[in-house]
Parts: sequence; C-alpha cells; structure tokens
Amino acid sequence: MEAAKENRKSYSVTHTFNICFTLFLMFGFGCIVPPFAGITDVGMNVLGVFLGVIYGYSTCEIAWPSLFAFIAYGVSGYTTVGGAISEIMGQSIVYQSVVAFLCAGAITHYGFGKWFVRWSLTQKIFQGKPLLYIWCFYVVFGIACIVINQTQLMILLFAIWIDIADTCGYTNDKKFVYTGMVGILLSTMLGGGMIPYTSWRLGLAQNWGEVVGEELNMGFMFAMTLCITLLGCTMYVWAMDKLFKVDFSRMKAFDVDKLGEESRVLRPRAKRIIIIYCITIFMVVLGNTLPSGMWFRTFINKTVTVAGMYGICAALLMIMPSGEGDGKPCLVFKDVHRKAINWNSIFMCGVCVTLAGAITDNELGISTMLVDIFTPIFAGRSGWFVMVFTIIVSMILPAASSPAAIFHAHDALPDAGFRTRYTVYACLMSIVAAVLVFSVFYIFVG
Repeated sequence: MEAAKENRKSYSVTHTFNICFTLFLMFGFGCIVPPFAGITDVGMNVLGVFLGVIYGYSTCEIAWPSLFAFIAYGVSGYTTVGGAISEIMGQSIVYQSVVAFLCAGAITHYGFGKWFVRWSLTQKIFQGKPLLYIWCFYVVFGIACIVINQTQLMILLFAIWIDIADTCGYTNDKKFVYTGMVGILLSTMLGGGMIPYTSWRLGLAQNWGEVVGEELNMGFMFAMTLCITLLGCTMYVWAMDKLFKVDFSRMKAFDVDKLGEESRVLRPRAKRIIIIYCITIFMVVLGNTLPSGMWFRTFINKTVTVAGMYGICAALLMIMPSGEGDGKPCLVFKDVHRKAINWNSIFMCGVCVTLAGAITDNELGISTMLVDIFTPIFAGRSGWFVMVFTIIVSMILPAASSPAAIFHAHDALPDAGFRTRYTVYACLMSIVAAVLVFSVFYIFVG
C-alpha cells in the first residue's frame, strides 16, 4: 500500500492550468471579455470557442477539447447543441476522412507498404542515396496532388512512411518519423495548389483576381506553384540533413532481404484494393475535368460528391472477393478499422472546419474586424508587397485545414513539441520559397 501511494501521480500545475484555461476560453471568454471592433456578442462567444480548441489542441490533447467544443459551440447562441453536433459531424470532410483512413489502412495492412519500400529502395538510382530517395518521394507525390485528392493521398503516404520507418528500424527515432511526415504535409499542401480546379484554392484565386483586377491565368499559376513546390521540397530535404541532423545511415545501409519473400510481390488482395482505389481517383478527376453542364460532371460533383465516391470505393472493397481463396472480401472491416481510423483527426477536422466557417460569417463581425485591420496596411503598397505580405500572414494565420488537422492529431505524432518545431521550419521554408519564386516572376514577367 505504501509503495502504491508513493507511485501515485497527480496532474502538474501546468497541465491543470491548461485544462482550466481551455475551458475558460470556450465557455467564459465571450461572457467576460466585452465585444470590440464591431464583433457581436455571439461573435465573441464563437471566437472564444475557436481560441479554446486551438489552445486545448496545442497544450493538452485532441479528444476532450473537441467534445467540449460541441457543447460550447452549441450554447454560444449561434446554434443549438443538436445543431452543433449535426454541423460538426455532418461535414463532408469528416465522412471523407473516415473512408480515406479505412482505404489507406487496408492498402498498407495487406502489404502494399512493405512491397513499395522493397520495390523503391532496390531501384539503382536510389541505392545508397537516401536524400535523393526522400526528395523524389516528396516531389513525385506532391505533383501527384494535381490529380489525386490531397487529403486522401496524404493519409496513404503517412501510412507508407510509418512502414518505411518500421522497416528500416526508425520506429523509435522521433526525428526521422516526425520530419518525414512534416515533409509529406508540406509537399502535398504545395502540390495541391498547382492546378486548383478541384479545391477551395480556385475560389480563393478567383476572388483575389477580382480584388486586384486581373484575370486568373491557370498556366502562370501552375508554373509558379510547380517552382515553389520543387524549391520548397529541396530546401526541406536539405534541412532534414543539415539542420535537423536526421540519421539516414540505417536507410542507406538497409538490406531489403530483411523484409522477407512475401514483400517481393503484391498480394492479390492488395492489387484489387489499389485497382479500385485508382478507378475511384480516375472517376473523380474525370468528373472535375469535363466541361460544365455535362451530366457526368454534375453527377460526380453534385449528386454523389467526392466524399461519396470514396465511400463507394470502401463499400465495394468490403464486398469484392479478396482473390486469395479465403472466402473473405478485399477489405475486412474488423481487421482494419481499429488501427486505420484515427478518431482524433476526425474530431479535429470537423471542429476546426466548422468553427472556421462560423467565425468568417459576416454577421458575427469577426471578418469585418480583420478587413479593417489589414486595409490600411495595403493602402498605397506595391503588388509585390501585398502578395508577399499575404503569403506570410496566410501561413501564420491559416484557415482551418483538414490536412493540418489530420497531421496534428495523428497517433504516430503524439509529441506536440516535435510537431510544432518541424512544422514551423517547413512553414518558414515554404514562405521563403514562395517569396523567392514570386519575386523572380514579378521581376521578369511583371
């Protein structure tokens, strides 16, 4: 009994403060802090919930701040608790993330990750060259975001990177795991902006064009974003080696024969999963490429939606025979779902996207306040200053991002300090890359 008492631990003062301050922001901020700069009473309540979840995610964990956010948002006066639950869990990105985790988890669970590691590391061009391997990994999959949904691909690449770390003996090496996954986040975020016809970036670019009085040039946008992606990935891989001092020796000397004979070929089950997954991607891309007004485009984008397409993909995999003579489907739900679905990421996506949408509602006054703050800063400034300033501020104060939410809530990245440290470096490098590339284009193109 005495030994048990001596081993008992209680919350630290810091942890207790973080819990209390998170709850204060969610439930007390709008009651105690008076409205300012045109923000309404309800706007102050919603702003407090938003600040509370950001603080809670940063200092505590993901699950309980998300659950309290359901309640705080529901009693903010903007909606009801029932409405908050429906709105947060009804976000299409929530459903899309669930099926994405399921499909990506199935692909790696049935051996694709180890097969990919063996196949890629045995290519002559990469043998003994881990930095070139990682650079190509980032660039190729970053560019692939032109046609593949960024969130879906990022989830799959996270699973593959964990397989790479496990295979090469880096499971307990935080630097290798964290920097690698930050690089995936960076490359897919940059690559996803090259041709923004399937994302929110298109609307943002069109709005920007209306503000500055210029037509949107998709070719120019692609060329500039491609250069930013290449430069950003190059700078980040250099930093992994020179700044972060990641140990690549185990990857450089890795013997692929350690993976066993089963990694030499893909299992029939894994092949079928990849085929259905690729067909789904093709259908989504086709639906977003065909001219407006065509029935197939309307059917994919409006009727079924992208989230629905990936839901169909997962459902088909659960009924299609595996091809391995075991009387089971390609995707056995009970074998995959426990490890595949990351509920922290699901909660974080729904909460962040919902609250970001709420605080930009003009009726709450928050967006108006931000406009009043930034308008004088832009007055009389050159186009170069406005663009560079916007790049920096949008990186420091980003809108709610489902990829970022999935990253920060991933089970393989529990250390907030490591996540923040490497993500800040990645953000700084992407800012530098964007500013350099834009400056060159501004000088030579005008």
